[in-house]
Amino acid sequence: MARSQTTSFQYDFYGQQPTDLLLHGDAHFPSDSTYLRMTNTDSSGNPLQYRVGRAVYSKPIQFWEAGAQVDLETTVKFIINPKSGDSNPADGFTFFIQPVGSPVGFTVGSFGIFDSSGQNPSVFAVEFDIFVNGGVDPNYRHVGIDIGSNVSKNTTNVGNAFLGQEVTARINYQQATKLISVQVTAASQSFEVSYMFDLSTILPQQVEVGISSATGGQIAVHDLISWYFTSTLVLTSANRELEDDHIRQYV
Repeated sequence: MARSQTTSFQYDFYGQQPTDLLLHGDAHFPSDSTYLRMTNTDSSGNPLQYRVGRAVYSKPIQFWEAGAQVDLETTVKFIINPKSGDSNPADGFTFFIQPVGSPVGFTVGSFGIFDSSGQNPSVFAVEFDIFVNGGVDPNYRHVGIDIGSNVSKNTTNVGNAFLGQEVTARINYQQATKLISVQVTAASQSFEVSYMFDLSTILPQQVEVGISSATGGQIAVHDLISWYFTSTLVLTSANRELEDDHIRQYV
C-alpha cells in the first residue's frame, strides 16, 4: 500500500548557507551575508558571459510509485540585476525537476538543464526568461512551462517586471488534475500561467529538484533570495477507491 510521504524544506539565503543543498557550476555565496549568487561576476561585480549555476536539494524526492503521485508546491524568490545601462540582459532563472544526478546542461537559454539544442526529454521546468532567443522563445520576456524542451508549452508576457526588483513565484502541481500552475508577483504586478500535463509520464519515480540560472553573450547578476518547497506523495483517486472498498469489506 502506498503511504503518505512528505518532503519539505525552506531556505532563506541571506546569511544562511545550507548543508543539504548541492551547488553546481557558478552557484556560490560571495560572503556570509549575501544571497546565493547563481552566475559569476568579476572582481568589480560585473556579470560574466556564458555562465551557469544550479542549486539542487541533496535528497531524492519520491515523485510517484504504483498507485500514488505527488502534490507539490514551491515558492522561489529571486532578483535579476542587469549591468548598469544594459537594456537587453540575460538569461533568467528556472525551477526544475529531473532525474537524480543529471549533469549540468548548456548555458544561455538552456539554463543549465537542457542540452545545447534546448532538449532534455526527462526535465520539467518553469522558466523565468528575460531574454528572447529567436526560434525558441515568444517575442517577449516571459514565464514559461517547459516539458522536455526549452520551447515552452505555455507562456505569459512579463515585460520588464523582472528586471532589478524582487520576484516571488509560486508553482503548484496537483496529481489529481495534472494541473501545473504558476503565480508570480513583482512589485505591484502579478502574472499567471498554467498547463495540464501528467508529469509522471516523463519523470522517473525518484527525482531531484533545483533552481538554475544562466547567462550567454548577454548577461545579468542572478541572486536567489529564498526557496520553499513541499511535496506529498498521495494515493491516486483510482487507488484510493480500491482502498476504500477494501476497508468497507472489513467494517
